[in-house]
Amino acid sequence: MSAVRRTCLAIGLGLALVSCGAPLRASTVCVLTPRLALNTQGEAVAAVAIASPTILSTEPLEEVRIEREGELLWQRRALPGEPIEGPIPWPLAPMRPGQRLVLLLRPQGVQADDYALIVLEGDPASRMDRAQKDLDSLGSDPVAWWAAIQLAFDRDDLSLGLALLYAFEGPGSPRIDNLRRAVFLAGCGSGNG
Repeated sequence: MSAVRRTCLAIGLGLALVSCGAPLRASTVCVLTPRLALNTQGEAVAAVAIASPTILSTEPLEEVRIEREGELLWQRRALPGEPIEGPIPWPLAPMRPGQRLVLLLRPQGVQADDYALIVLEGDPASRMDRAQKDLDSLGSDPVAWWAAIQLAFDRDDLSLGLALLYAFEGPGSPRIDNLRRAVFLAGCGSGNG
């Protein structure tokens, strides 16, 4: 396995890959879910409330990896001419409270060893338990899902709101599907995705 070159990151909702060493064409990875923030060490961190989060970038990707302490747990590579697009269901056992995994995303057009790095961190047990109970109670009722998504957004809990909006368990309905499309098209608000 080749070494992964760690890249310098600038972050809004998305990650801009800027090589720390060799010149790298500027490339942006806009990650809608899990929702990102910078921690005090300058790492891109996504607090995970729902144990099986959906992975969704608005940009086509060449590769998606999940690691724990440098060990590869899961990997998906694009087929030639078929980039990875759209939501990706969580491919591993559900995350646990406090668990830390690293999500590595490689957008199209960058070197094979350049990745945007996101630390996935399981929320505290009380929050994860509450989020899972809420998720389980929603069933397939689009009205209940809409209300739960709106409540999360109204509470400024964008992480939970986006997790619910793009959860694979969520039902389709014109209103929810329209919101999914609108959020996806708005991307990270930088005009590029």
